[in-house]
Amino acid sequence: MKEIRICFQKAGRARYISHLDLTRAMTRAVRRAGLPIWYTEGFNKHPYLTFAAPLSLGAEGLRESMDLRLTDDIPMRDIVDRLNAVLPEGLTALSAAEPLHKAGELAAARYRLTFTGDLSHMADFLAQNSILAEKRTKKGGVKQIDLKPALQKAACTPEEKGALVMEIFLPCSSAETINPALIVSAYNAFAKERGGVDGAANCRIVRTALYCGEGIPFA
Repeated sequence: MKEIRICFQKAGRARYISHLDLTRAMTRAVRRAGLPIWYTEGFNKHPYLTFAAPLSLGAEGLRESMDLRLTDDIPMRDIVDRLNAVLPEGLTALSAAEPLHKAGELAAARYRLTFTGDLSHMADFLAQNSILAEKRTKKGGVKQIDLKPALQKAACTPEEKGALVMEIFLPCSSAETINPALIVSAYNAFAKERGGVDGAANCRIVRTALYCGEGIPFA
């Protein structure tokens, strides 16, 4: 049995499929590709597939990570080619290799947020001493977090037609994860308070990379 890590892209229309549907799509692709996948043991056997950090619905990922186990050796390039021959639109296998890091080493993710719409309140929003947001906990509760420390390190670049691109690193681990959608919600709440307009801005969220501690790429 051999552990394999697939680096893949989830983009375009695929950003609208949930993590559960992604798991189903990948399971079907592995079977259709004829890969000798290892099945879990027990009464309800199923193919072993795990994802390092599931994406939120509506977000795209340029270098996502999926682990699987194969019972026979297959050239890494063949694994990629077989998967791409059967994957649906928006899902693309980029590479296959033996894992270098354990899932528990994942610490952060880099995102590119492209804001459009009414951004007239963005400067004041970012200038706040604290930017509070409510985050749901794993136990179903709600806790308040401050987004300001992460936003202080963000790089913001104006684009054509009034768009704003924000490059930002956010925690992405079993201990702490911040969904970038919280930033969008916080800005829209601030804009509504200042200007009285609902849904002032839209945002395209793209996760561009995953990292271990000290900025080491997760691989």
